[in-house]
Amino acid sequence: MIHFLQPLNTQKLRMAYNNDIIRFYSDNAQSAVSCTITDVFNAINVTLYPNPQGQFYFNFKPHISALVNRDNFNDTQETNIQGNQPTSFVYNTYANHSIFTQRNVTITITFDDDTTEATSYILSWLAGVQQTGNNHNFTLNDLVVQAPFKKDTTNSYYLKYWQGYPFDIPFFTTGNEVRLTNTTNLLHTDFDIAGYGDRLFVSDGRTDVSLEDVLPLAEGFNELTFSVRSGGGRAGSAQEKHITLEKIPYTCGVYLKWYNALGGYSYWLFENTYSLDRRTKHIGEIARDNNNLEDSFGRSVTLGKESQDTIRIIAELLNEDERAIVENLMDSPKVYLFTGTPFSQNSYQNWIEVSLKTSSARLKNPRQPLTNLTFDLELPQRYTQTL
Repeated sequence: MIHFLQPLNTQKLRMAYNNDIIRFYSDNAQSAVSCTITDVFNAINVTLYPNPQGQFYFNFKPHISALVNRDNFNDTQETNIQGNQPTSFVYNTYANHSIFTQRNVTITITFDDDTTEATSYILSWLAGVQQTGNNHNFTLNDLVVQAPFKKDTTNSYYLKYWQGYPFDIPFFTTGNEVRLTNTTNLLHTDFDIAGYGDRLFVSDGRTDVSLEDVLPLAEGFNELTFSVRSGGGRAGSAQEKHITLEKIPYTCGVYLKWYNALGGYSYWLFENTYSLDRRTKHIGEIARDNNNLEDSFGRSVTLGKESQDTIRIIAELLNEDERAIVENLMDSPKVYLFTGTPFSQNSYQNWIEVSLKTSSARLKNPRQPLTNLTFDLELPQRYTQTL
């Protein structure tokens, strides 16, 4: 029989970008000579050899992190929000995007008499990552809002929504119906979902057609309860989360979204006091000193220039909950800048990918209760006329 040095929890929602190590052995009287780990799609196919004590070691991380990232973290979600149709606000991300993978893993040990012993487990991974000292244990039965927890909580979140800009709430559940209740006005709406990764769009930029058509939101703070429905009732505390959604009137600024640590997208409107710098560089030149002086325009011809813009953005006076959202920008593998028009219907094509050039930031100053963060973003290289 195959034994694990630490119990293998098949109900755990594992993080694809953290170490996921298993150590195991067999109590068979014969000596183990090798082991194969495979899944039903043969996407994982690894041969292991035992240590002198007959134990095997395997880390899922390099394999799962490659399998879960099917689209390079690109956000190509197209929406078609229709007023008064709750289902039009929810879009599943499992089928087409990199958020979740589930594998039927088989471990087969071969012994020195050519006999084998095998066991299989279904294991599940979210395309997320957690940090030492700040990790949470999630299970497949949990409702996971893909955003940072509020300080000192494990079931409460803070989110900020600016009117006139696209915004969604990403979440994971294996259920097929969720209820969003605004306890501020005691109204609620139910949404049918596909599960295993969904996004609830509050707005695509329009304010005349938005989530407020089915669930009114007050300006300022809205206390929302997000729960999974099961058999017509509430499923349990693990499947109920609390969201403080702050609704902010439209203001100008630099609007970003980025792939966050739990595999969803976070949004933030940075101050309108940004700066824009342009850097150019000569590509080179070629000699053209083949005419008489009176017929010459010069002795060389330039090949053209490379041109690159950098924008410096500022987030001012952030409290701890706000900072928890914005600081995640520094670790994100994918950052987008909004180029669409506020108060109009926008799609994924109204965003451009940018690169965060800032490599360090002071996230907390003990002498100041609020935090200011400054980031430099490199925009896509500009097109220029060249030879």
